[in-house]
Amino acid sequence: MYDLLDRPVADLPVFERGLLDRTRAWVHALTLAGTAPAPACAAEEPFDAAMRALDRGSTDTLVFQRPCHATVEETEAVLLGLWRLVRADRIAAARAAAAALIAPVEAAPLVAAMVRAVAAKG
Repeated sequence: MYDLLDRPVADLPVFERGLLDRTRAWVHALTLAGTAPAPACAAEEPFDAAMRALDRGSTDTLVFQRPCHATVEETEAVLLGLWRLVRADRIAAARAAAAALIAPVEAAPLVAAMVRAVAAKG
């Protein structure tokens, strides 16, 4: 996670950059419209479920930058680190990290949705 903090978005690996772009766009839409955007297609549903669990479970204000922001901020780095754990199949560690970030009751649904999103990407 620390290797991501303050890193230029343009230097991120493709998967992480795509996730950050989608996350920022989702949060930006929620902020502007007051409601989360609907998934554009069935392939987007696991990502949307993960974002909704993150939104429901947040106990503090989680700060995500606008889509055009050039560097990775702290909350974004933590979330990308969580995605890394899921991609590495370190599910127990991912659940523990998620429970430190959001309400523990939403940690398992968040990680489960992330697992489905990673599986859908192949």
